[in-house]
Amino acid sequence: MRSRHLAKSKRGGFAVEDRQNQPTISSKNVQDQQTQHLLGRIFERLDRVQPKHQKVTESIRSIRSQGVRLMGSGPKMSQNSKTKMVVLYQTAQKQCEMEHSYLEQILSDMQNVRQLHLKQRMSDKLSRGSLMVLLAQHAAGLPLYIGSIDGHPPPLVGAIPQDSDEHITEGDFVAAFVEDIWILAEVKKQISTYKYEVKDVDDDDEDGEKLLTVPTGRLIPLPHFRADPRRHAHALFPVGAIVLALYPQTTCFYKGIVESPPTGPNDDYLVAFEDSTFPSGYSPTLPVPQLYVLTHCEVPQQQRKRRKSPLSSDLTDEAQSD
Repeated sequence: MRSRHLAKSKRGGFAVEDRQNQPTISSKNVQDQQTQHLLGRIFERLDRVQPKHQKVTESIRSIRSQGVRLMGSGPKMSQNSKTKMVVLYQTAQKQCEMEHSYLEQILSDMQNVRQLHLKQRMSDKLSRGSLMVLLAQHAAGLPLYIGSIDGHPPPLVGAIPQDSDEHITEGDFVAAFVEDIWILAEVKKQISTYKYEVKDVDDDDEDGEKLLTVPTGRLIPLPHFRADPRRHAHALFPVGAIVLALYPQTTCFYKGIVESPPTGPNDDYLVAFEDSTFPSGYSPTLPVPQLYVLTHCEVPQQQRKRRKSPLSSDLTDEAQSD
């Protein structure tokens, strides 16, 4: 397993604030209550899905039956018949849109339940193995973007980055540039227009939670949705794209090149990581979920404290064996 202890040292150049690691009992109770409320609402809404879908089915059946009847008198349709068909199509479209909106509400509640569960698990003292499993589950549970037929995916879908003038939401996960390395972190608070407090997800400090103050220019938000290659292939990184990807079994992002983008909604990227120990300059390809593949960002040299050594071959071999 590739650990990040080689990249950890004193947090020079970054403000560090000690916080209590364990949430209070009351906060856990609140999270439990929120989860139960959401689950109850999900089950209630699921009971209403079938009746709404039945209305869609009936609307489509009406279009088919009326179309056959109205076209039965000849190849040409009268203006009155056309008007009736337009009304039927408008009714069917409205029913479809209502069903779509209703299902989106259910999916949103499901995602909120996942987020609450993730926060509860992240607040516990986790072993490295448990943390890796949790991060993999989080990536697998990233919701698939489902938009309108002619709509374009918004920012934070797949490879589409967040607009530079948009604020990062508290609780979102980001890649944060700390001590010359990109780490996986959770945004805790925005303290000014250009600075955020973040928590290293791999923080194993026994003295309590430590928050890092990081400039906006050193934060890259992770996507909120997976892109479906069959519908929104343009929202994925293409072959040959230079990316910043989470190295398997670690909480660090490194520069890499996309060898193969996902071919299905549940597939991973295949990424070759930059590694000077190989003749090609890149490691053998490794799978990385959509959640952890980001637009590559070079931090200006004058902002860096020091230069880290390139990836070592033993770490690459270890990741492949995992």
